[in-house]
Amino acid sequence: MKFLKLISQYKISIIVFVLVFFLAGFFITESLYNANQAKYIYCFASDKEDVSLIVDVDFYEDVFKQIEENNKLAETDSKLKKISYAKIDYKSMLKSSKIIKEEDRFELKIQKKYFPNIVSSSTGKVNASENRIKNYFNLILSYTDYEVNFQEVRLEGNVNPWMVGGISASTSTIILFLLIFCYSLFSKEMEEVEDNKTIFKSIFYKSYWRESLGFINNVKKMCTISILFACMMLCKFIPIPSGFGSLGISFTYLFFGIICWIYGPICGLFIGFCSDILGYFINPGGIFFMGYTLDAMLAGFMYGLCFYKKRITFANCFIARAFVNLFINVGLGSLWWKIIYNLNWDAYLTYMSLTSLPKNILYLLPQSILLFILFKAISKPLASFGLIDQKVSDNIRLF
Repeated sequence: MKFLKLISQYKISIIVFVLVFFLAGFFITESLYNANQAKYIYCFASDKEDVSLIVDVDFYEDVFKQIEENNKLAETDSKLKKISYAKIDYKSMLKSSKIIKEEDRFELKIQKKYFPNIVSSSTGKVNASENRIKNYFNLILSYTDYEVNFQEVRLEGNVNPWMVGGISASTSTIILFLLIFCYSLFSKEMEEVEDNKTIFKSIFYKSYWRESLGFINNVKKMCTISILFACMMLCKFIPIPSGFGSLGISFTYLFFGIICWIYGPICGLFIGFCSDILGYFINPGGIFFMGYTLDAMLAGFMYGLCFYKKRITFANCFIARAFVNLFINVGLGSLWWKIIYNLNWDAYLTYMSLTSLPKNILYLLPQSILLFILFKAISKPLASFGLIDQKVSDNIRLF
């Protein structure tokens, strides 16, 4: 049966697709919804009727000023001990915090995103959110004249991200199987093409890599690459705001993908290197770091492996973008950001989980779809100009 044959043929792509949807459901729930909607509640009893001081910005500034003065003195006075505390954006935190009087106690509500679990850089142990909140506000309250009795820290409004991830994965699996089933009923067989001349079934052939080096000594190919590279660089300097901090949306990857589709992974490495180096010299106001150059080269190499002399399917586009978005942008990109700014684990994990990861997961599917649509749209013109083989153009399919 054609349906089962397609399932068997693309089982790895299907598993990756479902896994990404699970991760998308999990991290969007945990990093976007829970971080902003769920709240930790710090409960304590006090002898005062009015405890509004603990949501006063001026009070916090005075407390941290005293702590810093103590820590400076502790460097020269062995009798004093340094006071460690969580580096929280308290000004932003206090805007959304509120105090509620509940019978004989007070409840301070804080958005979950301000106290993520962190990993100690010295011991490697996890410092749980509840413990961090307890220590943080116990320290703050110690600078008041309140008689305070801490009671508990609890979480409310939190949605189980594992459940949402499971629902997302299950739904995507059903939809994907329905699409494959419909495709198996109404599609025609793909055109058979000769292996290792037009479309390679594997990259583990000397001829594959020999052909991918062909752009180096061909003037016509270098001119075409230059035109596409110029379009790619123009897109690089016209980012669209994404809503995730300083991260923007760019269509650079579309031209990058076209170059790698036509000329292969070796050319992708070369273009990735040039785009980052030249990009810095054209716009030197940014930060130059060789890690980002490596990211661009790895992206080009992956595009080449997925597209060059291959049957172009949506799975190819999705796998290429998943590698770039999750491994390069989230994994390596967040690591480079930590190294450049010499940040602690708290800031690193917060940046990765609340900014980089949600943005890259959110745009993964739209970027993959747009890339596939572009390949489908320009395949005939590219084939007519002799930039790709006609048989490659005829074998662009959804699955």
